[in-house]
Amino acid sequence: MTTATVVSAWEAFQAATGGIKRPETEADYETLRELLNDLTNRYNCNVEPYGSLFDLIATYMHDWELAHEPELKNLVATPQEMLAILMREHGVTQYQLDKEGVVNQGTLSRILKGERGISKALAKKLAERFGVKVELFI
Repeated sequence: MTTATVVSAWEAFQAATGGIKRPETEADYETLRELLNDLTNRYNCNVEPYGSLFDLIATYMHDWELAHEPELKNLVATPQEMLAILMREHGVTQYQLDKEGVVNQGTLSRILKGERGISKALAKKLAERFGVKVELFI
């Protein structure tokens, strides 16, 4: 693979899709968020080529969030809060996670209320489902 090949393919991709770029406005950010949600709902972002696309979009979004939402720089959240945030951002319901076989809806409800912790086995499932590091849930 040569640089010229990569650049040529990237230019063709950008021209064909309207492009993926760093967000400059809140609307740009929302467009990326919708794209990322759709990507994670349709494809396994733990494998290529989807993983690389996920990483690119997530990096652009993260950079925007740090620049425009400074309170996120030092975000300290419990594993349950992280799960709730990811569910909200991905538009995933308790029912959906139950039907996908990730976690029983009753167990999930108790976790989100803080009545129960997240086991290591469940943390691995959740990390895979949301395409994040398992440490977020431990």
